[in-house]
Amino acid sequence: MEILKKNLNFKSSFQFPCSYVSGKNEKRLYINLEDSEDKDILISELTQKGFRRNFDHMYFPICEHCKLCIPTRISIKDFQFSKSNKRNMKINSDLLLKEKITNKNTERFELFKSYCETRHNDSHMSKMNKIEFESFFYSSKNQIQIYDLVDCNQIIFGSILVDLLQDGYSAVYSFFNPDFHHRGLGKNLVIQLVKKLKQKNLSYLYLGYWVKDSRKMDYKIMFNSLEIYINGKWVKKEKIKSRFLL
Repeated sequence: MEILKKNLNFKSSFQFPCSYVSGKNEKRLYINLEDSEDKDILISELTQKGFRRNFDHMYFPICEHCKLCIPTRISIKDFQFSKSNKRNMKINSDLLLKEKITNKNTERFELFKSYCETRHNDSHMSKMNKIEFESFFYSSKNQIQIYDLVDCNQIIFGSILVDLLQDGYSAVYSFFNPDFHHRGLGKNLVIQLVKKLKQKNLSYLYLGYWVKDSRKMDYKIMFNSLEIYINGKWVKKEKIKSRFLL
């Protein structure tokens, strides 16, 4: 990790209302990617250190009295499709994961708005207009890929934005049609990416932060071969005491 040995310009934010845990304040260590000539390498190396990309910066929570945000990733080579995964794939066997379908920006935005209004109507994401969404979803200056979950008529059921890393993908943001939540579309997006990474012989799918007792993030801890970042090291979920995870 040569780039992290450079004198990088990290900054700490002011405290602001936490976007993950209601009633708590959040503080972040962050770095502006605009200042880096090696954005893709920096994003890869910081993601491996538990950071997360948001627009044009990478951040890591440094909250004074809270350590609930735990970075997670799936080890692709160790991943085994469980009975639950196989049921999900069977339910969604009519859907395919395709690289960004052209001329679908308006449809994708409308799906995003429907998803946010139904599942995250109190979040800042739900307040995005189309210009802001397109800036967030399409205008990254690093290497990204957008995947769409589509049926045979090319109707989008879900989309996911990932950063392309040296060792895999980092899932930046995903959304799906809330009218079909019973099909487990969010989970299917992850399963489809795991299959894609197996084909590409890459090592990890980074899922971002998991917060204990957050129902919105429960799906992350349910995947096998999950690793969590604690005390500067990635540790297999199975080696963590159950009381920490439950």
